[in-house]
Amino acid sequence: MSRWTRHARILAICWRAAVATEVEYRFNFVSNVALSTFWMVWAAVGASVYFRFTGSVAGWAHAEVLVVIGLFFALNGLRQALLQPNLERMTEYVRLGTLDFLLTKPFDAQLLVSLRQVRVNNLLDPVLGLALAAVGVVLSGHDVSVAGLASFLLLLACAVLLMYALTVLLMALAVVLVAAEELGRVSFAFLELSRFPVDLYRNPVQAVLTVVPVAFLTTYPAAGLLGRLDAHLLLIAPAVAAGAVILATAAWRRSLRSYAGASA
Repeated sequence: MSRWTRHARILAICWRAAVATEVEYRFNFVSNVALSTFWMVWAAVGASVYFRFTGSVAGWAHAEVLVVIGLFFALNGLRQALLQPNLERMTEYVRLGTLDFLLTKPFDAQLLVSLRQVRVNNLLDPVLGLALAAVGVVLSGHDVSVAGLASFLLLLACAVLLMYALTVLLMALAVVLVAAEELGRVSFAFLELSRFPVDLYRNPVQAVLTVVPVAFLTTYPAAGLLGRLDAHLLLIAPAVAAGAVILATAAWRRSLRSYAGASA
């Protein structure tokens, strides 16, 4: 059995245990789906205010902006379901010594602490977000080509990797600062900037959000799906995502070298 296959099997066991714990509260799941649907519809309707007296803003029509909003809700749902629960536990891991225990496991520590937990209540949010994005594509009248769909999937994967890299980086800070509660707000604030296309921001804010890189989260995947993406971004996005993961992994390993354990 390969190393990555073993890792996948262990993570699957952790997720089954987390799901078994949370499904005991089924009403929470139903109420969260209803609440998520409400906020998503509210955001979609609210965006129409910008287009009351114009057909487009910064080159984006209302239906095209709906694609971006849908992708925002999809990524935020993934963040809440898989990334946020693990980030929130980092303070507890460090304070109670659980991190010491996890580091002794014959398993990649970074994967274990960053992907161990899953929040069932938000598992359907990414589906709802992608559904809104699909509605936006239909309303926009754009024909989705095979190349456009492939570009979208590639850029969406890069966006997920960027969110994962940010989470690992914040976990590394939590090891040093023991303040994951506040760091969780940083994760949401970073994603919140991608709720609308970055083209709607004025310079120099637009330039900053492109470099940071907020634009890679929702704007570029939406542009790829709508067939309005610059082709060179298909090379830049994977490089940016890979660089972010490498940087976050290096920060995580450095934080572990300075970690003295709960007894220190």
